[in-house]
Amino acid sequence: MNRAIILPVALLLCLTSAALAQGSGIELGAGARAMAFANNHTAAANDLSAVYWNPAALGFLQVREAQVSFDAMRIGGTSELSGVGVSIPRGAKLSDNRDRIRLSGIGAMTAIPTVQGGLTLAASFDRPYVFDDFTVYTYKVGDETMKLDGGGDGDLNRWSGAFGIQVAPKISIGLTMSIVSGSEEAYNYQKSVSDFPENIYDGYPYLTDYYDVEFQRKYLGYAISLGALCFPLDNLKVGLKVNFVDNVDFVETQHYKLFPDSSREKASPGKGHLYSAPSGALGAELTLPWLTAALDFRVTLPYTFILPSVDVKSMPDGLQARDLKVGAGLGLEAPVPNLPIVLRAGYSFDQYDLFPRIAKYEGDREDGIDWDVILGERTAWRAAGDRHTVAAGIGVFTSGFGLELSYAYQVWGVASETKTEEGKVSFRFNEDYSSHRVMTAIIFRY
Repeated sequence: MNRAIILPVALLLCLTSAALAQGSGIELGAGARAMAFANNHTAAANDLSAVYWNPAALGFLQVREAQVSFDAMRIGGTSELSGVGVSIPRGAKLSDNRDRIRLSGIGAMTAIPTVQGGLTLAASFDRPYVFDDFTVYTYKVGDETMKLDGGGDGDLNRWSGAFGIQVAPKISIGLTMSIVSGSEEAYNYQKSVSDFPENIYDGYPYLTDYYDVEFQRKYLGYAISLGALCFPLDNLKVGLKVNFVDNVDFVETQHYKLFPDSSREKASPGKGHLYSAPSGALGAELTLPWLTAALDFRVTLPYTFILPSVDVKSMPDGLQARDLKVGAGLGLEAPVPNLPIVLRAGYSFDQYDLFPRIAKYEGDREDGIDWDVILGERTAWRAAGDRHTVAAGIGVFTSGFGLELSYAYQVWGVASETKTEEGKVSFRFNEDYSSHRVMTAIIFRY
């Protein structure tokens, strides 16, 4: 078997591991109604979830409300591999999933009468971001068997205080300040076994590549969001939200084995900063007697806006971190005649962000981020299409009580090609993900 083919393929295992550690995570959002709208809630927020989606909406919510929500998730992924001499052993594991049930949010808000108009204060705990991710596959290239099993889970939590105030009869502004905390646990096991005769020692195959790594991170930081909302017409709202600051530090503990017979060792604790690129959304909501429609446009700026010391030209070609990402979607709500029930549905598409958050370590390198490892010198990582979300939900309300149930389904994927030094494609890797999520919220207004 030609080792010129095997070496680039072996390189892919390392690069997949690096990408898994650097680019994991999903932004879920907050609130059952927002979830049923497929997270198109910038102008449509009308409950406690406005703390997350647009604090300016609080200024028009002249109520006292307490809310608690729970969700259940299943995230699944399937790997597909092909290339020169690549085969899949019988019974090889190429897919996996993660299941979790969580308290997703709790909080309260209260309105305070003012001379100028509404003022509403709110406090909430939300878990809008998860680190659930994994990559699993086994395959052969000639006589070389390669296996990777990696993944993890965890959450970023927001402990938020917010206010929204009317600054004019039909205009409000708002501010959300959050303490961000959380943890992540991940593992990465890989090995490459060669059965070449010269690599047999005492009848056992020689491990040409092996490591078993587990790491835990603890996160702590803060975030600030700004919002604005106006009524250009009595039945039309326009909202704007900007994620102004997102500053999160982490401490990492790592345990590893570099050979099956070796003992597990503990690496020196690492410290760093978790970056997310600046983002925002513009939304509109049209309210009719028989239908409410919400439309959102989203944008995420390149990482160069918050990492000015990074020379863009030095980044490998095709690195998504220097690209603008956009998204849009539509949410609908319709009342059921003669019943205290509303039906909801939504759809969104977003350009899939390979690296929604990037870890920058202290002291390792000049800028703390090795873009070549994340992307791969000869591996072109890319998003395999947009992230699509389809959602639906139902709400039941009485004078002071509400019960909401929502469901959302998402699909997305990643892909890469490994090239030889001559530039020929020798290996292709695709991983398709899907997510099922159910949320229920209990609302009290008094």
